[in-house]
Amino acid sequence: MGPMSPMGPSPRKKTGKLIGLLAAGGAAVLVLGVIAVVALNLGSDEPDGPVRAEHCLDKRSEMTGSGSTQRIPVAIRVGCDSDAAKAKVLKVVRTGERTTFSFTTSMPDCPDGADGVARVTTSEQDKRYWEVCTRNLSAPHPGAPGAGGAMLGPGDCISDSIALRSEKPCSSAGWYGKVIARVQTEQECPKPRTMETAKLSGSAPRPVLCIGAGGKVLAPGDCIADPTYSFRGPQKAECGTTRAVAKVTGRVRTRQECPSGSDKVMEAKGAAYLPVLCLRQLRPTLREQLDSLTG
Repeated sequence: MGPMSPMGPSPRKKTGKLIGLLAAGGAAVLVLGVIAVVALNLGSDEPDGPVRAEHCLDKRSEMTGSGSTQRIPVAIRVGCDSDAAKAKVLKVVRTGERTTFSFTTSMPDCPDGADGVARVTTSEQDKRYWEVCTRNLSAPHPGAPGAGGAMLGPGDCISDSIALRSEKPCSSAGWYGKVIARVQTEQECPKPRTMETAKLSGSAPRPVLCIGAGGKVLAPGDCIADPTYSFRGPQKAECGTTRAVAKVTGRVRTRQECPSGSDKVMEAKGAAYLPVLCLRQLRPTLREQLDSLTG
């Protein structure tokens, strides 16, 4: 056996520092992972749960005329920061099961400024829908007063075909009257600005349209054309022309309410809001001239 080296102290294993570094590194990895998850969650704009007000959808409301039956577009909910977002939910009015056809005979009671109605699902596979009132995220806005969209409200204009509640842009020619209020009953119409009323068909909420002066609606200060052979009632005429045979002095419920200076009246048949038209005659009508010849 050869000589042995002198026995010295055993070499120390330097593991504590290494383990400490590994532990610190693991913590760093864990912390970074948590930060990444938090950042990922904060960056997500996809809503979940039921459709609610302030959620966004991928369809905008277009300018469409109104009628007794409306087709409601189908849309999908998307994040409001998504490039696909086109409109925002103002109000959820009802929910149901999606079918092939999406029609309604009664538009819901939407807030002022609503551009339209949509039936929103959370995905293409979702069978449940939420019917909502919407407003486009950018112009144009069909629901703006007078724009001519399908949501009738104050400031909108209607055509002669009131029974079909058809709305016309106020910038177009030939509209009949302008809505100043939409209420539940005629008694709620603002006085004395309301000249006529019209009622929406079906089971529409707030079905009474209060119509003010303007368009073809006769109001104090307007003049009328000769009504002898008019089958549509008295029509407006320029007061300074020979077509004008009388000037409107008032619209009231009874003849006794006509203001002083009125010498003629015309009374509407049926349940008109203000059935009596008080007049001051400017010149004889054709009927009066014919009656004088045969008289």
